[in-house]
Amino acid sequence: MIETLRHSRRAAPHAAPAAQRGLSLIELMVAMLLGLLVSAGIVALFSATSQTSRVQTAMSRIQENGRFAMSRVEADLRMAGAIFRQSTAASSKSWTRAAESALLSRNTIQVNASPNPAMPPTGNPVLRDLGTETGRLAEWPAPAMYPLSASFFVRGYECSTGTCVPAVPSGANGIPAAGAAVGNRVVGSDVLTVKYTRGTGWLYTVTSPVNSSGYNVTLAVDTTSGDGTFNFANDDLVLLSQCGSSPPMLFQATVAGNVLTAKAGTLLDATKFKPTNGDLTCDARVFNFTRDFVTVSYWLQLVADPNPGATAGRLIPTLMRSENGVAQELVQGVERLDFLYGAAMQTNGGLAYLTANQVSSNSNLANCPKPSPAFESGVGVNIDIWREPDCLWRALRSIEAHALFNTVDDVGAMATQDMAYWYSVDGGTGPAAPGTSMPVTGLAPGRMMRREFVSLVSIRNGSN
Repeated sequence: MIETLRHSRRAAPHAAPAAQRGLSLIELMVAMLLGLLVSAGIVALFSATSQTSRVQTAMSRIQENGRFAMSRVEADLRMAGAIFRQSTAASSKSWTRAAESALLSRNTIQVNASPNPAMPPTGNPVLRDLGTETGRLAEWPAPAMYPLSASFFVRGYECSTGTCVPAVPSGANGIPAAGAAVGNRVVGSDVLTVKYTRGTGWLYTVTSPVNSSGYNVTLAVDTTSGDGTFNFANDDLVLLSQCGSSPPMLFQATVAGNVLTAKAGTLLDATKFKPTNGDLTCDARVFNFTRDFVTVSYWLQLVADPNPGATAGRLIPTLMRSENGVAQELVQGVERLDFLYGAAMQTNGGLAYLTANQVSSNSNLANCPKPSPAFESGVGVNIDIWREPDCLWRALRSIEAHALFNTVDDVGAMATQDMAYWYSVDGGTGPAAPGTSMPVTGLAPGRMMRREFVSLVSIRNGSN
């Protein structure tokens, strides 16, 4: 009996559990297919999400760059020609007597043409460009009193190809030539220069009046009345402002503590310049024209792509801002820069938006506001317009700035229609995709999106 049971136990087959059975080939293939479908869906979802994120990031970059750049440009344009509590478009009164208004009139800053270093070409760098931007000093008739037109404070340059009209001043202004290499100005991008005096200046008291022999005047300055540190040094140019009752005056001074003394020969004669102390209606002030007079220029420049993984030789168009010859990058990815100038045209009594070239070409007696009497050439001649070149620049009421921003880097796989854009300066009726190169600039279009930003700024210091 025992033997029989043992034999039966050995002879009985052992059945494997169902969980340990292998998959058939069909089951394996079905499982792999389902896995691939799920993986493909995840990859597709990730790719779409990533592309959407890149597009949103790129658009945010355009928006941020555009707002920052245009707000910075607007801030400088609003300051064009500004002097604290004084405009370059001062009323036509003299410093002391109405009879002298022909010499000290509206829209002028009086500067004595000699001696150096008060004037160019060997004079103070602040005034170095007066000879080319404001008049012909060598031909200015005696007496050598040089009126500085209000047109000096805003000057634009229309650049359609490699050249600009009028020509961009060369030299220490730091504005590069147009071209296609690193450091060149972007072909077809306009240039704009504005000038203004920053700070509130300082109150003063006349302690010694002008005398007929030495033309000396001594001013005691309240060094605590300004918004900055008193910063005058010997031979600095002093800008003396008496609110809107007369044009501001420039002269050189020697400095002793808080006392400014006009250098001999740098003032008009005693009958035409008698500064007075401020009163309840006007806190007359002095400004350091050498150190606080600001010249700001804007243009587009090609810079090398700083990204280590960038394509060799890739250039990025960048908005540049120069202050007193020191340039800095504002934002990258600005392909176009154009300015239109709202000028008060006397021929039709309206406001015409012109390019810089048109402002200069239309500067004549028919279009310009009545010139300052200081620009009369004198004996037997009325107004000789060459004595106030580009007079229509002092008739500006507003400036319209246009800029075309891109995403700086390629966004990725984009359909042609997704790259379509419209830049209003070029005309046309709607968005269009770029070709093999961008119009005007000739830059490579890349796989980028673009957007135009427009800003209209009123020029508060425009003259009548």
